[in-house]
Amino acid sequence: MTIQQMAERCGIPKSSLESYMRLKGAKRPGVDALIAIADEMGVSIDWLVGRSADSFSTKLTQKDYALACFAVVSSLLIWVRSKQAQSESSIIDDDSFAGIPDAEIAARSMMQFVEAIQRYDKTGERVSSLRREFQAHMEKALETEETGN
Repeated sequence: MTIQQMAERCGIPKSSLESYMRLKGAKRPGVDALIAIADEMGVSIDWLVGRSADSFSTKLTQKDYALACFAVVSSLLIWVRSKQAQSESSIIDDDSFAGIPDAEIAARSMMQFVEAIQRYDKTGERVSSLRREFQAHMEKALETEETGN
């Protein structure tokens, strides 16, 4: 993304954004500019100013994180079942799953979770279809667990 594109997305003059990004003699953005940049870039203000290693926006609730985690774990379980269906023997070894090292599966799942959270955060309340989808999956799974089906 160019500085011009970022400035347009954030609603900040290009010259102001350039002055914030200078290596020497940079101006400090005001609160309104920080909020605009953080919101449009999908990061927290703390991350933007270097106070946190966590870039996630604070707009998400614990339920949002739980629903995204649920979606990732559900996807992982579907993948495991498909791998098992393709194999004549057990796909679980001491340190691998379907021939893929446990650490690689964990890393892929972690990245899927981060991507899900970023998609979730970008849609927020404006377009809640992703949230409804996660909620429906979770409710269906809980219903199946309660009925034993």
